Amino acid sequence: MKIEGIIVAGGEATRMKGLEKPLMLLRAHPLVGHVVERVLPQVSALALNVKEETAPLYAECAATAELPLVFDGFHGQAGPLGGVLAALEWAAARGSAWLATFPADTPFLPSDLVARLADDAREDAPAVAVTETKVQGLCALWPVACRERLAEGIATGRYRSLWWTLDDLGAVRCRFDDETAFFNVNTEDDMKEAEAIARPS
Repeated sequence: MKIEGIIVAGGEATRMKGLEKPLMLLRAHPLVGHVVERVLPQVSALALNVKEETAPLYAECAATAELPLVFDGFHGQAGPLGGVLAALEWAAARGSAWLATFPADTPFLPSDLVARLADDAREDAPAVAVTETKVQGLCALWPVACRERLAEGIATGRYRSLWWTLDDLGAVRCRFDDETAFFNVNTEDDMKEAEAIARPS
């Protein structure tokens, strides 16, 4: 199964005082760099979705990992769904039938995330990771064939919430027991906790 991957880094970071959160340093490396290390071996090709206005900030990181930048046509107004749709179009142009999505602020993702999602995937619906406490909406495997339905839903305003959209598309839920693997950094306190998790024992 050929699977393309996209790291979605187009958020507003409102809880991080407006800082570009994926570029904040965890153990001397940007958060998004940790995500790249986790997911790059799991996909055929990997790209980075950012807002056009912040693209220069990501240029060095993207160049280091040789990642293309993918922009959505909604200029961030559609939230992460805009990034997912743009990435589905990118994957389709590469001749792939599948796209794996990852958040840019989750540095401890499982090394078998994509493989386990692929085991549960169906041709007509996404597969999404869930833990005991949460649906991990951006940790998902999307069939490229759903991009027309997603585009229509975004354009009409039907699709606004990532989680609601996944449910409406009939997403298969893939259970993961390790909550720490999906720890995401939203606040300065979260960054301190991430430092503790990443600290060698």
